[in-house]
Amino acid sequence: MQEIITGVFQLSRWWDQADLGSNVYLIDAGGELALIDAGFKGKETLIFQRVRHLGYSPSRIAAIIVTHHHPDHIGGLAGLVKATEARVVAHAADAPFIDGRLSQPGPSRPRWLRRAAQPFNSLLATHPVKVDIEVADGDELPLVGGIRILHAPGHTPGSICIFLKKDGVVFTGDLLAQRFGLKWPSIPFTHDVVQLKHSVKKLAGHEFKAACFGHGSPIRVNAGERVKRFAGHVI
Repeated sequence: MQEIITGVFQLSRWWDQADLGSNVYLIDAGGELALIDAGFKGKETLIFQRVRHLGYSPSRIAAIIVTHHHPDHIGGLAGLVKATEARVVAHAADAPFIDGRLSQPGPSRPRWLRRAAQPFNSLLATHPVKVDIEVADGDELPLVGGIRILHAPGHTPGSICIFLKKDGVVFTGDLLAQRFGLKWPSIPFTHDVVQLKHSVKKLAGHEFKAACFGHGSPIRVNAGERVKRFAGHVI
């Protein structure tokens, strides 16, 4: 675990996010707690252990903000909500995959992989959870001192980036990954690659100091400039 900036903690191990499935973040804004994403199903106990290790009671988690619907980000959502009664925040386009109206789609490409994976898609199933707050591009919410939503479709239809307004931090979900430099997310599990590229350019048009990713280590300084340079090479 690490504190990225004051009050923002990465609960997954910085060298191996596979222990939770994806990066899970805890935000403390003067007593109000929120999680960004929920990891794989079965990781709830480990998440709560790490929250307690930081000196917080899990019962204080008031919101869980979902960057997108993939099972490595929402698998633990049902268990976390049951234990905390936290409100779930997600984009309206991904809400049907979270609340169970639509099933997890599995890989999108290449075609042979999509076909080969179909008999196993049930293994990706997640427990349905109600989305309490459906957000859209540009929405601002008073959670944890104020957040702003950037709709960044491509990896999934309802992928979002989350800006902590007061701290200059953005949580990118799987719009980008950071492993020895900025990387694309898993392309086989990306819904629309063209949209993904547009969304990276959209993020590059915003100012921020630090960036936290769904997979990989954070960038604490000059994150906005690094994303702009990456976007400059996107066709």
